[in-house]
Amino acid sequence: MQTAAIPQAAVAGPAGGGLPGRVLALDAFRGMTMIFLTAEGFLSPLVNHPVMGPLARQFEHTVWHGMTAWDLVQPFFMFIVGAAMPFSFAKRWEAGETVAGNLKHVLKRCALLILWGLVARSVEANRPVIDLINVLAQVSFTYLVAFLVLRRGWKVQALTALGMLALDWAIYNLFSAPGVVGPWIKDANMGWWIDGWALHKHWGGSYATINCIPSTANTIFGVMAGSLLRTALPYGRKLKILVSCGVAGIAVGLALDPVIPIIKKIWTPSFAFYSAGYTVLMLALVVWICEVKQWRRWTKVAVMVGSNSIFIYLFHEILGHWMRQTARVFLGWSIDWWGAWGEVFTACAIAAFQIAVCAWLYRRKIFFKL
Repeated sequence: MQTAAIPQAAVAGPAGGGLPGRVLALDAFRGMTMIFLTAEGFLSPLVNHPVMGPLARQFEHTVWHGMTAWDLVQPFFMFIVGAAMPFSFAKRWEAGETVAGNLKHVLKRCALLILWGLVARSVEANRPVIDLINVLAQVSFTYLVAFLVLRRGWKVQALTALGMLALDWAIYNLFSAPGVVGPWIKDANMGWWIDGWALHKHWGGSYATINCIPSTANTIFGVMAGSLLRTALPYGRKLKILVSCGVAGIAVGLALDPVIPIIKKIWTPSFAFYSAGYTVLMLALVVWICEVKQWRRWTKVAVMVGSNSIFIYLFHEILGHWMRQTARVFLGWSIDWWGAWGEVFTACAIAAFQIAVCAWLYRRKIFFKL
């Protein structure tokens, strides 16, 4: 745990162009993503409701092919990790930290991400597990690769991202093994086979450990977006670039879909482009609101949550079961009275409690960092 002053990310800078520090929009975007995470499945009880059903299904993961709003939580998170890197490492470079010092910091953080990811998954499983499919373990890989190209130009970064997607495509399409029916077949693809061969297990939900390879593209796209936001270009120009890239990402994802289906569970290249497109458009919207229009009062809660993103992720994962049990003890009456709507009320109360914990930490200037 590290106790620090309010991070510069929470301090609004001039709206005219590039900033030497951080951009408030990034903190707001990070906080929105983490708040979204705390509300996991809050509309699930209404999934069969005649009116609310379609909206409720957007807060569930897609079974296989396609994408819902909830499928964007992890791409958002991985993208933001990359977007923050140009800002955080710029401070280290300005302070005179060497490349060796940078690498030591990165490797330490990657190790801690894997460790805490294992802790969270072990608590969830109620036994020690070796699990590299969890979000933190996946981020540790993408973070390391993104760091290796951080000081390269955008062309090298783009080629690296495309290279990771090409490598993923090659693994699924150019190799085969017993039990593999096709490249994109659920529980019968190369990602599924590699987990069985290397780890002697398969993950619930049909996820694949090698998702870290294609999802690296999303983190590198974040690095590119963060680097753009640090430039001296006027925000109008930055927004045009972001919107153009976002639309292009969605278009490429849809164009690839007939050949490479959009599948989040194995993070197909089409999903990487498609999810990145929506992510960049969301970032552009938040930048427009915060930096161009200067509408910032609403960001206070998001910044409080986003300032402790690793903490709230671990808090949610490790204590999620306990919070649900405790909420039912004190709010079970709402379920008895309102049925499915009572379940929604209880889920919202759990999310509000997690946000309140982050607010308590923020006001006391306590920030958990790896």
